[in-house]
Amino acid sequence: MTLMPSTYWWRRGALGLGMALLGMASPAMAGADEHPVLPGESWSHLAEKVGPGDVIVLLPGKHLPGSLSGLSGTEDAPIVIRGAKGEEPAVIVAGNTGLRLQRPRWVVLEDLVIVGSRHNGINIDDQDGSGTVGQPWDAQLVLRRVTVRETGPRGNVDGIKLSGLRGVRLEDCLVEGWGGSAVDMVGCHDVVIEGSTFRGMDGYSQASGVQAKGGSTNVLISGCRFEDAGRRGVNLGGSTGIEYFRPPVPEDAEAGSWWEAEDVVVEGCVFLAGDSAVAIVGARGAVVRRCTIVGTRRWPFRLLQETRDARFGASAGAAVSDCIIAPESMRAAVNVGGGTDPDAFRWEANLWWAEGLDTERLQGSLPGEVSADQIVRDPRLNDELRPREASLRRFGARG
Repeated sequence: MTLMPSTYWWRRGALGLGMALLGMASPAMAGADEHPVLPGESWSHLAEKVGPGDVIVLLPGKHLPGSLSGLSGTEDAPIVIRGAKGEEPAVIVAGNTGLRLQRPRWVVLEDLVIVGSRHNGINIDDQDGSGTVGQPWDAQLVLRRVTVRETGPRGNVDGIKLSGLRGVRLEDCLVEGWGGSAVDMVGCHDVVIEGSTFRGMDGYSQASGVQAKGGSTNVLISGCRFEDAGRRGVNLGGSTGIEYFRPPVPEDAEAGSWWEAEDVVVEGCVFLAGDSAVAIVGARGAVVRRCTIVGTRRWPFRLLQETRDARFGASAGAAVSDCIIAPESMRAAVNVGGGTDPDAFRWEANLWWAEGLDTERLQGSLPGEVSADQIVRDPRLNDELRPREASLRRFGARG
């Protein structure tokens, strides 16, 4: 399949910005200030003191939650909030929300641990105090080596909640145990989630691993690991109240011209267990490639329509290629709901394995266009979840 040029957005812009931030040194730059925070010390007031290049350092130990509004660094001198270097981490013991940022710009969060939030572990949004939403906030934000654990345990509470932001990168993060989504994006654009792990825990409701909805566009989920990460490992789209879309949905928008999510790429990811790996829900332009899907309990893929507003188009099937798909059992390759466009699926070569599955049955059951033969063969995965047979190593996540 030939991908639309917009699919490569991260190579043109957002990834470049993210890489610029990744190259920044964590210690305070020349002329900038470092603000150490002792365990148990209030630190939200630092929002009024820090400027470009400044570093807030949470010293080893247990910390109070933080709420900081209006942090504004620059591309050359981001504001950094991090834990101190050393064996003992800085742990924010959350209470309600562990860390909230409102309208941050050019901010880096790294080497932090947030535990025990009753609401969201981390909440970052575009709010200015008015309670209204508009165009996405140009955040240019990086979360690196951030751990969020034991959020919830039930209900619509998320490990990391991102609302109305443009330009976000999550790298090497870990979320364990949550209520709603490990990462929930509402109206977010130009986002990269890379090399992160989302691990379900007993006693937590875990509706989905990573969710992009509310008009989110241009999202790349790459090289991540989903371990029993809920009913939907990745939820592309969803059901969002119209008032929360960024940008807002015009009242006079043409019928079928809006989606919950567009142009989301899931590549090189591993999905272990869970009810389903990838759900496409009121979305279009989805790509799933080089993923390893093992042990899903119901369906590898779902295609659903939860938003019934006439301004929204039918949820469209994804382009799926070079994946290993080996569910625990497979009642169907795709759970297709009403009001969707399953003919939009495009199946390039993939490697499938399930008890009782054969090539004829599989290819006859796949919705949409099957552009290459689907291979049905035991992948004989090694400890790294890679096929032992050399001829099959083109399939699945590379590790």
